[in-house]
Amino acid sequence: MNSITSSHKQIEKVSSDNLVVGFDLLSNLTYMSVLSIGGLPREQVLVNCGKQQFKTAVFFRYVHLLANRVGLEYTRAFQLVSDKARASSVKSLLLRFAASISSGESEGGFIEQETKLEAERYGNEYQRSVENLRKWTDAYAAVLVSVTLIMVVSMVSSMLGSLGENFIVLMAMTLFFITSIGVYVIYKVAPVEPITYDSPQGITPLRRRSRKLLLWLAPTGLVLAFLLAPQFGLLSGASLVFLIVGASLLPAGFFAFKDDSAVGKLDTELPVFLRSIGNVAGATGVTLTRALSGIDTRSMGSMAPHINRLHVGLTSQLPARDCWEKFRGETGSELTNRTTHMLVDGVELGGRADDVGNICAGHALQITQLRASRQLTASTFSFLTLPMHATMTFILVFVLEIVSNFNEKLAGISGELLDNSGGTVTTPAT
Repeated sequence: MNSITSSHKQIEKVSSDNLVVGFDLLSNLTYMSVLSIGGLPREQVLVNCGKQQFKTAVFFRYVHLLANRVGLEYTRAFQLVSDKARASSVKSLLLRFAASISSGESEGGFIEQETKLEAERYGNEYQRSVENLRKWTDAYAAVLVSVTLIMVVSMVSSMLGSLGENFIVLMAMTLFFITSIGVYVIYKVAPVEPITYDSPQGITPLRRRSRKLLLWLAPTGLVLAFLLAPQFGLLSGASLVFLIVGASLLPAGFFAFKDDSAVGKLDTELPVFLRSIGNVAGATGVTLTRALSGIDTRSMGSMAPHINRLHVGLTSQLPARDCWEKFRGETGSELTNRTTHMLVDGVELGGRADDVGNICAGHALQITQLRASRQLTASTFSFLTLPMHATMTFILVFVLEIVSNFNEKLAGISGELLDNSGGTVTTPAT
């Protein structure tokens, strides 16, 4: 009962947001459709699905445990597990699975149909989230301009009095909290799915370098900032803290950006590789290892070196699972990790290589296209906000200098008037 209790606790941790679990659910169904090509029995399909590192895999693992350990029928097991699912998409899928089993429908046809429906549903929700992201990014830009105008008016209205540090700090904190709320809202509405993959055999060099720099430079920057800041005033010290912390994070962010770009480029080339190796293996009737010899890696772009090393490892009769895991670790892509697991398991468990390759390639192509639509919105937002923040900062500093100089001149003139009048000021009688 320990396995059942553990699975029950894992189910409770799965998010209730359909979009959050949508990527894992689609990957799970795609994996099931790949296994169904080989004609595996229901029990074997559930066992293999439960072993995958998907959030939704725990539901199928729990169904298998209830059917084999408790002795329930699969129909009843799916219904019981559906009661524990918080996401409506997962709940409805499990209930439809139970209804399909009770009606005697072909499991292969049911899984294939559900995979297509889930792919369409996930794509629609993803595009809806991208559209919300586009609207909120526009709203963020408008709010930033409005807050800046309010701060400028407040600064100009203070020209008749002294401009204290507390007033400047208050304005800075206001701008910080408003922009933070905008960033949080954008983060919540943006569609998110895992992109990078950390293999037990190692990570990419760029990612390793980025994490090392973050581990060493970030604490050093924080310590240095808080040691130097007290030596300056409140405003100058706060500015120094932001500058030093930002400079300490810059190298790690640079290499992380390069690693993300490399993974994104590999993901766009992944569907071609999956379809090519599947078609070659299916047409010639050979294994995936032999099929790698028939692929022209010159057309694979940046994935060619990784494919060549994979081919060398497999032809050297090294353990196939270790070679494929090394390939996944070198690419550092979560999409590569998932689709290659589907490809290898599907072919090894009796599926036609060309059909398996086409399903995996279609899954990878859909995910890369959805990410491209999100990247278009994100890149537009970044190109807009970076110059806008720089412009707003320049305007605030410019107005602040004008107000400060005006108050200094006004204070100087007031001092001269007091000196010329002998320290007394007469007011006209009314």
